[in-house]
Amino acid sequence: KSVTEPYGVRFFHGNWAEQAPLDWWNAVCISTNRLLEGIEKRDVLAISFSGQMMGCVCVDAEGNALRDAIIWADMRAYEQEQRLREQIPMERFYHITGHRPSSSYSIEKLMWVKDHEPDLYKKTFKMLHAKDYIVCKLTGNFISEYSDASGTNAFDLNTFAWSEEIIEASGVRRELFPDLVPSTHVAGTVTAEASKYCGLLPGTPVVIGGGDGMCASVGAGSISEGKTYNCLGSSSWISTTTRKPIFDKEYRTFNWAHVVPGLIG
Repeated sequence: KSVTEPYGVRFFHGNWAEQAPLDWWNAVCISTNRLLEGIEKRDVLAISFSGQMMGCVCVDAEGNALRDAIIWADMRAYEQEQRLREQIPMERFYHITGHRPSSSYSIEKLMWVKDHEPDLYKKTFKMLHAKDYIVCKLTGNFISEYSDASGTNAFDLNTFAWSEEIIEASGVRRELFPDLVPSTHVAGTVTAEASKYCGLLPGTPVVIGGGDGMCASVGAGSISEGKTYNCLGSSSWISTTTRKPIFDKEYRTFNWAHVVPGLIG
């Protein structure tokens, strides 16, 4: 059974792109209630997520979004990208994160918020991704996982931890980055409050899940070392699963933490 609930996106100022996090939450609640029709709620063993990557959702200590999400397609943070390039040599940055610095990634967007919306930045408790925001709405917990973290430009693929060096260079507060867990981690359970809206029983386990690109690797069967696939569509990529990042001297490869614990995609 499959259900789709649409929501909008705002494109403006040429290369800016935003979505309202509450639209995501409403879509999750509407679609989940429809999926539950004809199903015994107690038979739902767990709920999990695949979500868009490389965004920036600023939330307060209650989990409320303080502004619309700056999504993956938004490229406004060019100046912030350049600052990181000046602070950390390209080769070192690439070998920490598995990526080049880019305004498409999360930490540059958070730097932009700090530079241009300082009052909102001061109120920010955590920076989350799309699925992490929904997990927070369901459980009340502020966490993220390795696959989405590797789309921030602030994650060390060698240690599977936030890069203190890059965060320090960015000038943003370290405490804004949530604790990290594997994609298979049970982030918490559905709260009584969330149950009123999503229809799931209180206490239903919530598995945090992963970023959409790495979940696609699972769907394609690329779940063990050496398994490779090619995705063809409106965009295209070739992806393989490894145990260590694949670095290229011309920085052409991109490396992500897989949703399968311990692997790279």
